[in-house]
Amino acid sequence: MLTITQVNYIRELFFLEGKTYSEICKMTGKNYRTIKKYVEMDDFNQKQHKAKRPNKSDPLRPIIRKWLTEDKSRHHKQRHTAKRVYDRLKEEHPDILKVSERTVRDIVKQEKAKVFGSDDAHLLLDHPGGEAQVDFGSFEAFENGAKKKLHELILSFPKSNAGYAVATRSETREALLEGLVTIFNFIGHVPSSIRFDQMSSAALRTRDEKGLVKVADPVMRFSTHYGFSIKFCNPDSGNEKGNVENKVGTIRRNLFVPEPTITDLDEFNKELLEKCLKKNKEIHYRFKEPIEKLFEEEKVLMIPVSKVQFDTAKYETRKVNKYGLIDYSSCRYSVSPKYVGQSVILKVKANEIEIFSKDLSERITTHQRLFEKGSESINYIDFIDIIKVRPNALKYSGIYSLLPDSWQVYLQSLDKDSFKQAFDTLKTILIEDDMDYADRVLRETTKHDTRSPEAIAVTYKRLKENSIIYDGSLHFPSDLPLYEVDTSQYDILMGGNYQ
Repeated sequence: MLTITQVNYIRELFFLEGKTYSEICKMTGKNYRTIKKYVEMDDFNQKQHKAKRPNKSDPLRPIIRKWLTEDKSRHHKQRHTAKRVYDRLKEEHPDILKVSERTVRDIVKQEKAKVFGSDDAHLLLDHPGGEAQVDFGSFEAFENGAKKKLHELILSFPKSNAGYAVATRSETREALLEGLVTIFNFIGHVPSSIRFDQMSSAALRTRDEKGLVKVADPVMRFSTHYGFSIKFCNPDSGNEKGNVENKVGTIRRNLFVPEPTITDLDEFNKELLEKCLKKNKEIHYRFKEPIEKLFEEEKVLMIPVSKVQFDTAKYETRKVNKYGLIDYSSCRYSVSPKYVGQSVILKVKANEIEIFSKDLSERITTHQRLFEKGSESINYIDFIDIIKVRPNALKYSGIYSLLPDSWQVYLQSLDKDSFKQAFDTLKTILIEDDMDYADRVLRETTKHDTRSPEAIAVTYKRLKENSIIYDGSLHFPSDLPLYEVDTSQYDILMGGNYQ
């Protein structure tokens, strides 16, 4: 086939220079018929599609494609190889097998690409029911007036596309397990298996003798307790749990926009699970039925949740330093000065740390768990006893700055013995209530021109009891009206006149 430049030259020789076909043949070395063809051609549009010529392999392709399509439902070890396809064609269709084995191999490769798709194609997967996928995501929320980063733990069910979420403060193992327990209890069932990515809260960095990722012992005990099996994704293979990956984004966009306000995390999670339940009323994108209906059908393949509660906390031992503090995960927590130098037991939960005596017989104190390195949580009430016997240290302790102004002024006015009594009363108030209530009690007491620690204790009891007997009818001596005593009647009865 000549190029368009050669064709143009031939036509110029004929039309512009008047050369004959024979002369053009000698000048270009081309065949007479070729010259005649391009001189007489009147359509020079470029052909976009070549006409397909009949091929000896054409009758074989539908047969091969049918066999390979049937292979999709077979075990991968019992599928056609190219050699088996060629042998089967020889046995069953010898009349139309007009090509070599090499050609059949090429056809099988081409048809397999069409039937099974390329490596980066997305297949529509049919998930077995009762299985779940889990993952963490993050979102921002307002808590105590400040914007904070929190985490969403998502448990999704690919078969029905149901999804459930709880908010956590971290992605620690305790948060993972507590969150799953909350979801299990809410739906009343446990998946038959849960697929995780290789998150550090569930997987260890070591592998077993088979080369498989090891499950962390606490997570293995947890799965055994609730009766589900654990499956791990391959590294960097988020597509293996694509349903939950999508659900993380869907829940964040639909339930966390705009940023929610959280005052109580447990109550927030109760409301969040109810919202998930409502969202499951939507129609399934593929099956065109409500997700909640499909999920109910899926529950028959799950396990009823165990009535025995699993302890998801972690227990660790720490020694109390000379300041009455312990260190945990680069954060410091107060214990009590009387435990200085002793070992205590930490019960580490997702959002809380409880501190017990070494034999676990006494709970010493409780703290909200911290996650920012270098943070401190100090329960200054634990230090009241030591301040009581060392009143001069009050101004230099953290508790002093936390006291209401009324208490700061009041304590500075007391002698040592009254100071101790007042601190006992303050401790009683703080154990049951808070600093604001302590301020209220002191201000109520001073209204009646009395400032003794005993009077403060009486006022506190009166306010707490809130009894009708005290409501407006109990008065301090300074509130009572003046009353003049007349004894003249008694003088008459005694038969005398007493001055």
